[in-house]
Parts: sequence; C-alpha cells; structure tokens
Amino acid sequence: MAHLALVLLASFLLWSVGSALPANSRAIYNGTISGITSSSSGIAYATFDYIICGGGLTGLTIASRLSEDPSVSVLVIEAGYDNHTSPLINDVRTYGLAFNTSLDHQIHSTPVEWQDKPLLLVTGKTLGGSGSLNGASWTKGAKSQYDLLPLLSGDESWDWTSFNQYMLKAENFHRPSDSQRDIKGAHYESGYHGYSGPVQVSFGAGMYGGTQLPALEASENALANFTRNFDAASGQTNGGTIIPNMVVPEENQNRSSPFTAYAQHQVEERNNFLILTGHRVTEIVWRETEEGAPLVAAGVHFQSSKNSPIEFVKINREVLLAAGSLQSPQILELSGVGDADVLEAAGVELKHELKGVGSHMQEQTKNTLTYQARPGVNYNGTGPPSSIAFPDAAQLLGENATTWYNTVKSGLRNYANTLEERSLVANAEATHYILQAQLDNIFNSTDVAASEIFFTINTTTNQIGTDNWNLIVLSRGTAHIRTNSSWDNPIVNPSYFDHPLDQEFQLATQKVSRQIFNTEPLASYVVEELEPGLDRVPEGAEDEIWEGWMKEKFTSVWHYIATCAMMKEEFGGVVDGRLKVYGVENVRVVDASVMPIQLSAHLSSSLYGIAEKGADMIKQDWDWA
Repeated sequence: MAHLALVLLASFLLWSVGSALPANSRAIYNGTISGITSSSSGIAYATFDYIICGGGLTGLTIASRLSEDPSVSVLVIEAGYDNHTSPLINDVRTYGLAFNTSLDHQIHSTPVEWQDKPLLLVTGKTLGGSGSLNGASWTKGAKSQYDLLPLLSGDESWDWTSFNQYMLKAENFHRPSDSQRDIKGAHYESGYHGYSGPVQVSFGAGMYGGTQLPALEASENALANFTRNFDAASGQTNGGTIIPNMVVPEENQNRSSPFTAYAQHQVEERNNFLILTGHRVTEIVWRETEEGAPLVAAGVHFQSSKNSPIEFVKINREVLLAAGSLQSPQILELSGVGDADVLEAAGVELKHELKGVGSHMQEQTKNTLTYQARPGVNYNGTGPPSSIAFPDAAQLLGENATTWYNTVKSGLRNYANTLEERSLVANAEATHYILQAQLDNIFNSTDVAASEIFFTINTTTNQIGTDNWNLIVLSRGTAHIRTNSSWDNPIVNPSYFDHPLDQEFQLATQKVSRQIFNTEPLASYVVEELEPGLDRVPEGAEDEIWEGWMKEKFTSVWHYIATCAMMKEEFGGVVDGRLKVYGVENVRVVDASVMPIQLSAHLSSSLYGIAEKGADMIKQDWDWA
C-alpha cells in the first residue's frame, strides 16, 4: 500500500487540474483500492503502474498475473460490465444468444458483395470479452504452426516447445470419467495438459453421446487416411476428435470464463487490482519527447459515453492494449500511431508512422449444413457439442491437391504485390514470404488441418448438422478507424474469399461435410438435408451451384487476428517478440491482434498462452524477482 500511496500522491501533485481530486483520491471499492467499479471517482488523474485497455480474455489474464506482486498497481478499463451470472454467459449451451446484444460491441464488416449487407463481427463487451461469449472449445494449433512464429517475429521463444508451457500454465484439466471415456469417446494424453491453472477444462457433465462418435466413424469411412486424433491439444490437428470445453466439471456446463478464472476472486482479495467497467479508452496520451525519439506513454484518456467528460489516468510503467483485433489497432490509430494516409483521412495527427497497424487481418468463413434427425435419437446429454473432424488439404482436395499447390505457389508473388497496392499489407516482399510459409505449412506439414467440420446437435428441433470453415486463409483484410472518435466503430474489411484457395477450401469442406452425412454410420441417423437442401444444391451439383449457396449464406467465424501482428518490423509488424509496439517505449499489445498467422484451432488456449507469456515478459523486463 505504501508504494500505491506514493504514486497516487505524485499523481495528485503532477496532474491535478481546475478542481481538486475527491477528498479520498484513491479509487474506492468496498473500502480498498481493489474491486470492480463503474465510477471513475478517484481513478481520474490517479496513477497506476499498469493500465490495461480491455477486460477481455487476455486483459484479465495479464492483470491477474501482474497484480500477484503487491508492490505494483494494476487498472483494467473495460467498456462492458460484470455480467458473469447472466445465463447468456454462464451457460455455454446458450452460445450465440448474446451476439448483437448489449454484451457485444456490434461491429460490422463492410458490405459483403454476395449478400448485399455487412456481416456481424462479434466482439465481447463484458468482463471476459469474447472469451465470455464463445463456444468454450479447448484445442491447440499444430506444432509446425507455432514453430513458424520465431521465423516471423525473430524471437525463438515462441516455438511450440516454449510457448506450449504457457498454455499449460493457464489450464486446469479434469480427466474424463470412465463412462465419458468408454461410451462417449472422451480421450486425452496426459502430457499435453496442465493441471494447476485457473481455467477449468473438462468434458463436462452434460457431454453429448448420441451422434457424436458415429460422426467421427463416418468421417473415417468417408475420407482417405482419416483417423482418430485422441487429443486436440497435442499439437497434431489432423483427424477426428472429441474435445474438452472450458466448463466447470462439477456444475451443469457453467463456463470457466476469463473473469471467473482470473479475476473474480483475485480482484476482491488484492488491494492493488482494480477494474473500471462501463468506460472505454479513447487514446493513449504521450509525453513530450525530442523529435525522432521513441514515443513514451504518459497515460490514457477514457470516457463513459460519447458526450461525457474525457478523463485521464496516468501510468508509472506501461500501457497494455488488450482490446482485441478490431479495437487495439483502433486505439493505436486514434493515438497517432499507424499508416499516415489512414490517420490523415480520419483527421488524426500522426505521431509515429507504423504501416502495419490495422493491416494483415486474417479471418475465416463459416457455412452450416443442417439435417433432420430420425425420430427417437438419444443424444445422451445436454451439450455443448464436442465432436470435430479436422481434414487436411489432401483429404479435402484429393487428386487436385498438388495442382492447387503449384498453381497458388506460382501466383503468390503477384498476389502479394496486389495486397500492398490495395493497402491490405505493409510490405509485399515480406508478405510473399509469409504466404509461401503458410502455403507450405498447409500442404506439406503432416500435423496441419486445413478445415474444421464441427458436428452440432439441437435437441429441441431434433436436428444435427455441421459448422464448417476453412482454417488457414491467405486473404488479407484491414481494420482501421472510421473517424477521430473511439465511439465510431472501425471500418473492417476482412476481404473474404479474396484469394481463390480460401474459396476452394471452403467449398471443398461443404462437399466433404455432405459426404460424411451420406456415409454410415451417420447416414442412418438422418432423414432429410434441410440446409442447403437438395432442391438448392442437388447431389452431384456443379461447383458453381455450391459456390452460389456458400457465398450467400456464409458468416464470419469471429477469429480475427494479425491487425497488430507480431512480426519483424521490416515485415510490416506492429509489435516485436516481446509484444512491444515498434517506435514506442512503454506500450505493448497482448491480444489476438498480435498473432501473425491463423492456426488450425480455436483460439482460446493460444490467447491464454499469449497473456501468460506476456505477463512473464513484463515481469522480466522490470526485473521482478
């Protein structure tokens, strides 16, 4: 407390304006500096060692780890509120019901030409962020994909062997019961899981049986060389798997959210950890420095609403951006860091040019197949679903795989040039290198899945189906500020299907999904295809018919990455291997926006790993014991 009192006193002396601070200038919640509050009283013009912009998955994780040291103070500023008891968050079986509500920032893409409308881009607006709204799946990418990260970032510590230790650190894995293993197919390999972390990972009391295993058996029968993968956390992604979820095993599918795992108890028990809800960071405030010197953050401006007073809070050490792939680049750009042309168009003064901010965006596309199940199917559970087929490139493209590889490879340099010409990437030469690395990884690595076929169950309507998406996209998009106000959502252009390989994989995945449903033993469980339906896409339909339906019906997967990419600066990167923004002394980005390439996985485990590793890096850089 002595340390905190001193920095607060210094803040008062250095930053007081017009009127004095409240009599008690510390942020008060339940009589201490800790807790959750929606009032800025006592926070405005105070000083904290670390200010974390965004109380989502990575923000709360890193705040929890940094506040383990009682000598430092940590403030999280989150636009949403504490909604963890809401069934829309707490019960993972309500997945999707929170989208486009007050729990979501309700950001949309630019209009999609095939649908003549923008697509919803879900971004959680609540403590826990999108980690409180997602499907709670726990999988990891391929070893070979993590091993690309050192090549892109220049930091060897991001390879699979090193980085996996941080994913393990976050996890508290609960082994399946005998019945879950023997009847429902829940398997695991003990060495690929952590057993003492905050995030509860289990197969869940309501785990489905029913069609989940027959779906994997049908996948094995339908696809060449397709086998079971007994642990999707092993670094091997290709194959059929039953995955665990981030749910509390003793309870009825209650979500183990970023908030309940890392902050709910910690923020009340520590007197150096504060969460301010209902406010958003509007910009980073810079100290005056000599021309040409790196920028140094003094603190941040924040507001509770567009027309409310702009308030200021000072930092003693670092600003950490954890606002997600659509809003962390927005904060940097509003603060004058980004592409000069983008900032000029929005009326923002350039402080430091960094062309990669908001560029290099990669996002996936999802289509859904739906079938009416035969009457009387016993699903033997309440969910959530956990059965997934992860086919590789050869299983999707068959004998055309080699042709596709050679064709795409020959055109990559030209494609990279067009991306730079359209301001979708910062550096064409570097992008060509990255695209080639991704292409080789998709087609030549034995541990990489090219798409995901997620088997779904709706017990209310007695329908089963699949959510299908291409995992590794070569298309590149952008997320840039619309105006000079943080209250105006960014302009987000994901450039869906910009590269023909993305479209081909998405198309092949839909066809393979139907093939699986036409294969025993799964075929015996269905009576009719409802979506797309044989009237819309007949058996043996030409690709053009599949493509028309696919483009009309696809949605985003909400796995946006790379808008503040962790890459070498000459590659167009925004942060280095220690997550520090290039050209800035004391600002890091610690969320999904730093991931430079997509993974063959759901993102949560990797995001927890980024936050855990980021916290350790910060501690090392400030010489913590």
